Amino acid sequence: MTRGLIRRQLVFIVIVALMLSLDLWSKSEAVERLDGANPGRARYSVIDGVVEFRLVYNPGMMWGMAQDVSQVWWIVIRGSVLAALFWLYATLDRRGTLTQVAFGLVVAGAAGNIYDNAFFQPPNGGAAGQVRDFIHFYWFEFPTFNVADSCICVGAPLLLCVLWNHDREKARQNAEKPEVTN
Repeated sequence: MTRGLIRRQLVFIVIVALMLSLDLWSKSEAVERLDGANPGRARYSVIDGVVEFRLVYNPGMMWGMAQDVSQVWWIVIRGSVLAALFWLYATLDRRGTLTQVAFGLVVAGAAGNIYDNAFFQPPNGGAAGQVRDFIHFYWFEFPTFNVADSCICVGAPLLLCVLWNHDREKARQNAEKPEVTN
């Protein structure tokens, strides 16, 4: 392993550790400070009329889709996605620091939501496996979300751009190679 590769992989590890820690800490604080036993009641205005903290327990995906999927299936589905990400990470050419950042964000986000699916039990006695969301914008219709969701929403498009650019660069390099004839 080269020194540069080790440094870039360290970027991945640091991003995952920092963002996962921030996600789990912020969710814990939201439950504690926003009356976790009565989600949706307590609100804290961050920027009046723009963004507030308001706790919601989400049993599904973004916009509350697929709420009838069981806790076990969410763990299996999200765990499979996380496993696929690690496989992709292990098999891809990961030279760029931006690639490390993108993968780190997506992995941290997936891990944060999987943690909630596997271990979070609402203090109000609600169903286990719900994801703790608490960031809400007023000025456009968008679901209440958390730090993990933000990591995924930033990291996934970034990762797609990095992979698309990588494929284009490889195609360009292959086109520039002289053709060998026998």
